[in-house]
Amino acid sequence: MQYQAVVRKFGPAQEVVELERVALAPLRRDQVRVRLLARSINPSDIITISGAYAGRTTLPFIPGFEAFGVVEQCGEEVHGLSPGTRVLPVRSAGGWQEFKDTDSGWCLRVPDELTDFEAATSYVNPMTAWLMLHNKIGLRSGMRIAINAAASSIGSVLIGLANAVGVTPIAIVRNEASLARLRGRLETVIVDRADSDLAAGLAGRHGLDAVLDCVGGARASLLADALRPGGHFVHYGLLSGQSIPASFWASHPDIVFSYCHLREWVHSEAMSDVQRAYSEIAAQIASKVIATEVREVFPLEKVGQALQSALPFRTGGKVLLA
Repeated sequence: MQYQAVVRKFGPAQEVVELERVALAPLRRDQVRVRLLARSINPSDIITISGAYAGRTTLPFIPGFEAFGVVEQCGEEVHGLSPGTRVLPVRSAGGWQEFKDTDSGWCLRVPDELTDFEAATSYVNPMTAWLMLHNKIGLRSGMRIAINAAASSIGSVLIGLANAVGVTPIAIVRNEASLARLRGRLETVIVDRADSDLAAGLAGRHGLDAVLDCVGGARASLLADALRPGGHFVHYGLLSGQSIPASFWASHPDIVFSYCHLREWVHSEAMSDVQRAYSEIAAQIASKVIATEVREVFPLEKVGQALQSALPFRTGGKVLLA
C-alpha cells in the first residue's frame, strides 16, 4: 500500500488534490520502482493541476514533476540500475506518491554529495536556468544580462550560475523585502514598484546581451528596449498574469526572442545529454555555487497543509513533501 495525491478534476490545487491510499500495482519487467523521499511543489505542478495543459494531461493523474528517491526494485529486463541507486525520475509527473514506477532510462542519477533536500530541488529550477543560460543565450564571461523576479528561487540560481562564469547581472525585484534576499555579485538592482521605476532603472543601461523574463506584460517591452541589436530575450514565465503585448514583436524586430520550456527540451533530447547537463548542475550545487532555500517540509500525508503553505508562491524558499 502507498499514499498518493490524486487529481480527478482540474481546478485550484487546494480544492482538487485528494490524498488516497492504494495498493501497489505489479512492477513491469522493463521498469524500476523508486521509493520517493522528497518532493518539491513547483508552479508547473499547480498550473497543470489547474487544467492549463488539459490537452496533454489525462485525468486522473498524480502531480509532481520534481521528486527524488532511491531505486527500490528493478524489473527483470532492467539493466544499468540497481536497488539503492539515488535517482530523479523525470519526463513525467507522478512525484506526489510514495513509490513511482518508471522506465529505467528516465532516471537521472543523483550524486551522493547532494542531500535529499538538495536533490529534490536540483531539477526544475536549476535545469531551466542552465538551459536558458547555456543553450539559449550562450553565456560567457563579460556578457551583460538582466533578470527579473531576481529574488525568486530560480532568480537566485540564475545569478549564481552567471557569477560562476564572470557575469554580474542586473537584478530586478518588486519590493524591499525581495531586495533584502538577493545574493551574489550584481551590476545593479532595480526595485520595480511602479510603472516608471523600470524605465528609470534601465536608463543608461542599454546594450544588454540578454534579458531573462518570467513576468511578461507591458514591462517586457521596456526590457527589450535595453537590448542591443541581436540581443536575446528569453521568456519563461508569466508572473504578472498578463501576456506580452502584440506590439512587442513589431517594435523589436532586431532582437532574438525565444520561449524556454524545460519539459520540451527534456523530451526532445537524448537522456545521455540530459544526464550530462544535470551532472553539471549537481556539481554546482555540491560546491555551493548555487543553492535553493527550503522554507517548510510536510509529510506527503499532509499535502493539503503543504499546498496552503506554498500558495500563492512567493519569495522565501521552497515547500517540500518529504
